[in-house]
Amino acid sequence: MFQPRIERLKTILGKTPTNIGHRGARGLAPENTLVSFLVGSESTRFFELDTMLCASGELVVIHDFTVDRTTDGKGKVKDYKYRALAELDAGSFFDEAFEGEQIPTLSQVIQTLPENTVFDIELKSEGNAEERKSLAQTLVKLIRKLKLQDRIWVSSFDWELVDLIRKEEPEVLRGLLVEKGDSLNKDYMDYEPDLILPHLSACTKDFVQSCLEKSLLVIPYTTNTEEEWTKLIGVGVAGLITDFPDQLASFLESKK
Repeated sequence: MFQPRIERLKTILGKTPTNIGHRGARGLAPENTLVSFLVGSESTRFFELDTMLCASGELVVIHDFTVDRTTDGKGKVKDYKYRALAELDAGSFFDEAFEGEQIPTLSQVIQTLPENTVFDIELKSEGNAEERKSLAQTLVKLIRKLKLQDRIWVSSFDWELVDLIRKEEPEVLRGLLVEKGDSLNKDYMDYEPDLILPHLSACTKDFVQSCLEKSLLVIPYTTNTEEEWTKLIGVGVAGLITDFPDQLASFLESKK
């Protein structure tokens, strides 16, 4: 029977609760841009990011399936070749001071940050079987090329996509994202996860304890206040995904 790799995951996380910047440092800079990760790296070495394939086959770092919200462009990411995506302004939506920031590739983000940086790579899929397969295969190639096995875990709301990663590269650590209000009264152990990433509202003491009993660590999203951090640390979560890693770093330091 599959046993989650909890000790390996604990080694990667180090002292918990771990401060994990959301889309870089989403509260401080334009999300999922290089500057967002660089700003966040002043406070943490752990980051969540989102990735999907563009038309030319690169894994790009962006949250939405369209470029409309975070750039000056229009249309679906999957319809753009990377050269065209890189010409879009992905910074001004946050603040004019960030005008000209680009949508980066996943490889660029990983290779720009220090080698001790750890990534929660959220895989974005619209559910097409061929798209899922291409995404999984492309990511596994990158993981092998950059030797990332002990610097990442993959996660997704699309559990079938996480399962494809398991089949392509069983050694990769895997997390299942859970929608707000969704119970885990499912056979989620069939997907052989190593951790559960639920909306913070699901993180009761009983829920976290039930996961720990299955050797699963719990890392909730997205936590931005001292009240939330205090409550979640109290119920035993392993990490906190936050838009403000600078504030969380100060909070955790104050509790030592």
